[in-house]
Amino acid sequence: MTEVLPATFTLITLSYRSGDNIAPCLAAMTAQDADIIHADNGGDLDMTALAQIFPTVRQIANPINLGFAVGMNRAAAQSQADWIGLINPDAFLDADWLDSMKAAIAGHPDVRIFTSLQLDAEHPDRLDGAGDAMSFFGFPYRAGIGHAVPPRMDIAEVFAPCGAAMLIRRDLWGQLGGFDESFFCYCEDADLGFRARLMGERCLFVPQAVVRHIGSASLGVRSDFALYHGYRNRLWLYARNMPLSLLIATLPIHIGMTLIVALKDVLKGKGRIVFRALRDSVLGLRPILMDRKLIQKTRQIGPLRLAKSLTWSLVKIATRAIDHRKIT
Repeated sequence: MTEVLPATFTLITLSYRSGDNIAPCLAAMTAQDADIIHADNGGDLDMTALAQIFPTVRQIANPINLGFAVGMNRAAAQSQADWIGLINPDAFLDADWLDSMKAAIAGHPDVRIFTSLQLDAEHPDRLDGAGDAMSFFGFPYRAGIGHAVPPRMDIAEVFAPCGAAMLIRRDLWGQLGGFDESFFCYCEDADLGFRARLMGERCLFVPQAVVRHIGSASLGVRSDFALYHGYRNRLWLYARNMPLSLLIATLPIHIGMTLIVALKDVLKGKGRIVFRALRDSVLGLRPILMDRKLIQKTRQIGPLRLAKSLTWSLVKIATRAIDHRKIT
């Protein structure tokens, strides 16, 4: 009889101007039973000092800011483990995070993507997220953010993982080609989850796998950088992945909601950034539509099955409420 070896894990974090958070992040990661990789995107960290504090961590110093997608892809290419965990540098894993993930894997051996229960690091009675949801008109959102932590949460299916703290089998990561590098930063995790779902994969939320997340610690809340990439990448995410029948049905709503949100940001004095982001999203559509042909040609599920996984409740969308599905 062939001996079945235990699964192996690599946890990866990618920092950029994360000096206040990277040490506690790495301390929490090294407490897990896994190989650890830390890559830095040309920030202000003393990598030599970090290597001395955390001698078991593989340190990668990128000379420039490659962006989250490229930086994570390059770091993940260094892993030979069965599973890859992606952790934000401002996210702090509970001591039993990986043990909880292992239990979920054992209980659901057909699932290849798992995501965490994220608590607000400063207000742990509040959710930072419970998986990512996708509105029926193509706007992704972090489910439950800002809501009180429910008294009970069960393992459940969600649309996509949140890139702040997720786990994916390395073979699936390879099949998907990792994060799409044209996104640079923002929405790349929702895009990865969307493409996986089109392949027939499911993502499970594991409430026992707890992470405390600061959120936007490196860049500031709703920075101009985040605003620009949010607008641009949201359109690309929608254009690449939404099947044609759903695209035709929801495109007027997608455009209308984009204009409503844009108007609010224009009134906040962000008109120039919004215009540049929308312009660049349209000008950059050609390669996105080329990607779309392959994604739609190779997808394994039909529009109706995908539609069942989208969030249709306007109340849930407006309030960013949890949208969990029972595991079937």
